[in-house]
Amino acid sequence: MKIKVEVTSDELAEMYCDTTKELEEQLRDQIDNGVASNEGEAGVDWMVGYDLEVVLVNG
Repeated sequence: MKIKVEVTSDELAEMYCDTTKELEEQLRDQIDNGVASNEGEAGVDWMVGYDLEVVLVNG
């Protein structure tokens, strides 16, 4: 599975991130550890493997 996030500089600033790499790390942690299934499993327990790409766009 591929997850692609497009983000502007303003959006990065609103999320207190200086770089897309920093946002990618935060998102990866949320997906792996913060997403819970109905049974209470973390994302890392039930999701298929994924590639995460965070891209800076103008806007």
